[in-house]
Amino acid sequence: MEQNDRQLEGNLIRTSHSTMLCMATIEEIEPILNSCLLNAEKLLSSAKAVMAPGQYHVTYHLAALALEEIGKAGLIFTESVGPDIGDDDKESLRSKWIEDHERKLFWAIWLPAFGIDADWHTIPRHMEIAKNIHERRKRTLYFDPEHPDAQAEITEERAARLIGLTEARLKMEKAKKYRDLDEQEKSDMQWFFLASQNPEMKPYIFSKQSLEKQNEMQEDRTGWIRWLREQFEEAARKAMEMAQLEMQRQRPEGEEKFDDKWKLRIRLKSWSHSIRPNQLTGWNKGIDKIKLIHTTDRNELIVEFTIGKNVLMGDLWGMGMQSVLIFLSALNISTGGFFWWYIPAFISRFYESITDLETDHQVIIERVPELRISWGHMALKEDDLLRQMPMVFGFVAKASEQEQAFYHRYFGMLGMMAKNDIFFQFEHNLVVGFMECFEMALVTYKDWDGNPETYEASVKAVFARFSDSEEFMGMLKEVANAAVQAKTQTFTRPITLEDVARAKVIFDIYIRLKAAAYMQEQIASGALKAEPAVPADDAPAAD
Repeated sequence: MEQNDRQLEGNLIRTSHSTMLCMATIEEIEPILNSCLLNAEKLLSSAKAVMAPGQYHVTYHLAALALEEIGKAGLIFTESVGPDIGDDDKESLRSKWIEDHERKLFWAIWLPAFGIDADWHTIPRHMEIAKNIHERRKRTLYFDPEHPDAQAEITEERAARLIGLTEARLKMEKAKKYRDLDEQEKSDMQWFFLASQNPEMKPYIFSKQSLEKQNEMQEDRTGWIRWLREQFEEAARKAMEMAQLEMQRQRPEGEEKFDDKWKLRIRLKSWSHSIRPNQLTGWNKGIDKIKLIHTTDRNELIVEFTIGKNVLMGDLWGMGMQSVLIFLSALNISTGGFFWWYIPAFISRFYESITDLETDHQVIIERVPELRISWGHMALKEDDLLRQMPMVFGFVAKASEQEQAFYHRYFGMLGMMAKNDIFFQFEHNLVVGFMECFEMALVTYKDWDGNPETYEASVKAVFARFSDSEEFMGMLKEVANAAVQAKTQTFTRPITLEDVARAKVIFDIYIRLKAAAYMQEQIASGALKAEPAVPADDAPAAD
């Protein structure tokens, strides 16, 4: 009997997509749906059988599996009217929905099938319920030495509630009467299937406006989908018209070219700094076209650029990218920290879990030390934004084509830092890269003639104001030697991420010095009004 069940399940997995992806009829898929519900019934029976003190987490897990089988039945029916796809995509799609536990739980709870009174307005809440069930099941199924009391959160009451929910949903599924869809419904359902998977369309489908419209049309489920489809088709038509008009637009003359036209937003992460709202107030009051926005994540910063009418659509990508490059480079240089779109994720583990099969316990094995730079606890200072940042931003923004070469190289090194993880370690490349940026800048700004014999004297002259700081000059020499060793593969010690941070800081401080000197020249020439002293002579720390 057990063998037959396994064979039935295997046939279900193999045949469900061959049927459901080619406009299957109810007669073709109903046996598959019934098999899913039969398996759900067995899992639910097992959940009840182990319902006892100390085993409530096992009951909860089995009930969740039964609920997933119910959700699978709903998915099979819904996707049976989905669009046909090529053979190459069938396996990946099959794996996607079979392994997506939250998705199956959601469909089981919400029951989004034709002929069932499922309220589309409750989608967000039911998505959250499904997520909570799955997370709680994962957290309590195995013993976790870091959270030894986790399984105790599955009480008898909580397990019983999930069993009750699963029983109710199973009865509803068994009582459900499916019907074949007409051609218009099939077309609309195919469109909805694809649209709900589109990350750009999905937010609107489940938006407040859309769900309120669905609530108005409760008696006409397909009418809501058709209304959605018409909204997107109309929006696409208008977008095409607007794009064509924009492509024909001429570059404006006079004051009109400074009128606001575009808003470009980026979201940055930082490993080095924490960000609080009050630190951004001064910048946002004083800077018109670049706004800084905090989020609930203190290591995250949103930056909005407002771009004028003088930038046509065809130039927007290049101009926007150049603006972001200048801003992000200046932010990293001004703060001496690390800001990027993302930060490395796999810095100590390459696996999701390791289980000791003899004890059924989780084992944690990590890389020590983590691939993380020890920036310390730094808050983004208002002084950095109000004094250092405008000074450096203006200096970098005026860079000549020759000067842009090392700023582009620096930007690339920041990107490499964001990709540095246990799979690909770039410490050697990064130390060499940042020090080469520094050397390129020294030559370009005529502080060094490029002759290796004059390098040390030139560097000492550049940092003369730090000549009493033996710690800083010793750090600079050590990092320069590390870069040479990385180039020649003649190591006397390992190259670490601390070397990377120091190499970056050397370049940052040098550019801050050059920016401060340039600003003083501008003030002396009358091109700029005198401002409060810029703290460019802050002695850099060795780490």
